[in-house]
Amino acid sequence: MTTIEERSTPKAGYKVVGSRPIRHDGVDKVTGRAQYGADINLPGTLHGKILRSPHGHARIVSIDTSKAEALPDVKAVVTGADVPIVQDMMIDFGETMGNARLLAENCLAQEKTLYKGHAVAAVAALNPHVAEEALDLIEVEYEPLPVILNALDAMRDDAPLLHDAMTTRSIAERFT
Repeated sequence: MTTIEERSTPKAGYKVVGSRPIRHDGVDKVTGRAQYGADINLPGTLHGKILRSPHGHARIVSIDTSKAEALPDVKAVVTGADVPIVQDMMIDFGETMGNARLLAENCLAQEKTLYKGHAVAAVAALNPHVAEEALDLIEVEYEPLPVILNALDAMRDDAPLLHDAMTTRSIAERFT
C-alpha cells in the first residue's frame, strides 16, 4: 500500500505523473471569477425549455399554450401541431438510413407521447426563469394508454401499438 507522501512525490523520469501540477485557472475557479459558456449572455440570446410528458404512453387530448404565450418576454411556444407532417420516407443520414416521419414524431409529440419524458412543447424566452415559468402555464390533457415494459409483453397479440400505422402482423398477408 502506498502512502500519501509516496503519491505526491514525482516518480523518477516523469514530470507530471505523480506530481501535483499548478493549474493556471485554479484560482479563478475556486474564487468564482472563471467564466463558463453558461455565464456568457449575448444580446438577443433566447433561452429554451422543454415540457416533457409524465406518462410512458398517452394520447394528447389537448394542449393550451395561451397563458404561456401571453407571458411577457416569451418569444415562442411550439407544440407538435406546429411541426409539419412529414411523409413516410427513408432519408440518408450518412452512415445510416432513417424514417423521416418517425424522426419528426420523436422531436415533438404530435398525437401521442411514446415514452416518459417525450417532448410535448418547447418555449423560447428572454431568460431561463421566464421560460421555466411559461412551461408551468402550459396545460396538457392526457389520456393515459397501456404501457409495455418488456419485449415479451410487446409480442402479445393484444399489445398496444406505439405507432398505429406500423405493424408487422400484416406483413405475411401481403405476400399470400
